[in-house]
Parts: sequence; C-alpha cells; structure tokens
Amino acid sequence: MTRIIQIAVFSFLMISVQFLGASFAHAQISHVSINQQLFGLGDYPKLRVNIVSGHENLDKMQFIVRQSSGDERLMVKPINNFMLLLTGVDDVVDPSAQLIVKEYRVNQWHLVKTLPLFSDEQIAKGISDKTKAKSELKPESKSKTKQKQVEQKAEFKSDVVVSTKKAKPASAVLLAMQTSNDSKVVDLTEDNCVLEYGGNQTLWGIGTQYSQEWEMGTYGAILAIFEANPKAFNKGEISGLRADVILHCPSVSLKEKYRDNRTAKRIYEKL
Repeated sequence: MTRIIQIAVFSFLMISVQFLGASFAHAQISHVSINQQLFGLGDYPKLRVNIVSGHENLDKMQFIVRQSSGDERLMVKPINNFMLLLTGVDDVVDPSAQLIVKEYRVNQWHLVKTLPLFSDEQIAKGISDKTKAKSELKPESKSKTKQKQVEQKAEFKSDVVVSTKKAKPASAVLLAMQTSNDSKVVDLTEDNCVLEYGGNQTLWGIGTQYSQEWEMGTYGAILAIFEANPKAFNKGEISGLRADVILHCPSVSLKEKYRDNRTAKRIYEKL
C-alpha cells in the first residue's frame, strides 16, 4: 500500500513539473527594464526600455501605462535589437503610475512585468518643483498686466517666427524634405484597396506584415504606408498612428519609391 502511494505521489509531481515547464516554455521576453526615462510627473510618457525577446513581431508585445485615470497602450519604435522607444499622448499625473509589460502566447496575453514609473525621489522633486513655481508667482497690478499684453501683441509675429524655426518639423515634413529630389509619385494609393488594420496594431507590425506580401523591406513598407495615408497620423508624426482610421494601400509606384531598403532605413531613422 505504501509503495502504491509513493508511486502516485511521484507521478503527480512529474506531471506538475511538466505542466509548469510547458507553461513557461513559450515565454519569449526574458528581460525588460527601463533604460532611460525621458519625462517627468505631469508630462506625456516617453522612455527607452531594454528588452531581450525572442519575438520578431512587435505586435506580440504590449507596453501599457496604468494610472488612476485609466490605461494607455504606448506606441513602440525599435531603436536597436535590444532597445525600444515608448511614447504616449496622455499626461502621467499619477505618482504611483506603472509600466505594464505583456506578451502574447498560447492564444492570450500574459503579464511579464510591472515596473513603477516614478521613484520616491522623483515624486518628491516633481511636487517641490511645482510648489516652488507657484510660490514664485507674484500678483501684478492691472497696469502692468495691460502693459504686458500690449507688448505681447506687438512681439507676437516675431515670436511666432522664432518659435517656428526652433521647433522640429513633423515626420511628414522631414520625409518630404528627404525625398524632394526623387521623382514625384502622382497616385499615392491603389483604388478600392485597404490594409487590414483594427486600430490596435503598431505601424511597425503592419509594415512587417505587408513587407512580405509586397516583397520589400520593412522600412520601405512603413514609409509607403505613412506617405499614402497622411491623415492617419496625429500631427504628421510617424509615431502617431491613429486607431480610428482606414489605411489605404500604397500604390505600386509609391512602393517602388521605397524599394531600396537601405535607403528607406536611412530615411526612417531621420524621422
């Protein structure tokens, strides 16, 4: 009887080990950490993360900012094989906000890691800076306020010119500048043709998918999609793909424009 119980326990342990091993065997992300945080409390999220992953498709990974006001899935742009640039549009105002990392495997999303976005030191610094800024504000008399308004109106035009020169052009403008010497493409899109886009894929993922079908490089496919759909990107930024748009297929001539993947990569990296 004792022998039978021992065999049963041993079998149960072996099955459990195999089950646990199988559940982790499919994990592709072996390391993820914040490399550099490029924003502060009250700003829109922008950060670089270190990543070691077996996923070739970025659509298999999700990076989400979770704060008290809700969740926002961040846009992902690869910097190299081991680093990604993450950006969002909603200001992070919650000191306890977190970066949630997920990966898609075995037909569902799995939590990989939860990382705090702000340390106690960063939170204290952010609060003290805001308090200091408020304390330095002094009430002005009506005459001074009126005088300042007049001066601002007088200098408005020159200020606009200066600020415009300092501002970085949008990706669409940079793309036009870099390809100005190329032959102009008349038809940007194919008639009655749209891409498969449900609003939750990244531009990189879409470009990777269609580059195989179009027999061209990923960078070229991304640029062709970007140029063919100028209204699908917030403020003309290549990282600002909107979720509520229909993406039209780039024309044959537009795809030929970016057929050389080395040239396309060079252009993409400057956007």
